[in-house]
Amino acid sequence: MEPNVGGSDRAVRLSLGVLAVLSAAAVVVYGGGLTGRVRTVTVGATLVFAAIMFATAALRRCPVNAALGWNTRRP
Repeated sequence: MEPNVGGSDRAVRLSLGVLAVLSAAAVVVYGGGLTGRVRTVTVGATLVFAAIMFATAALRRCPVNAALGWNTRRP
């Protein structure tokens, strides 16, 4: 698969990943009004999202972009 994530797209993905990790940490520390399983699932889902953002930024490949025919990388 060819790289299809460009510079700006990559920066946005890295920023979203960092924000997601910080959000998950805030929920763990402060609770966000969530308890029990809801809190656990929220933190888990947020960390999965962050991992996906970091992975697509690092690999410069996004399967969703490929499926939609998008390429934000400049030639």
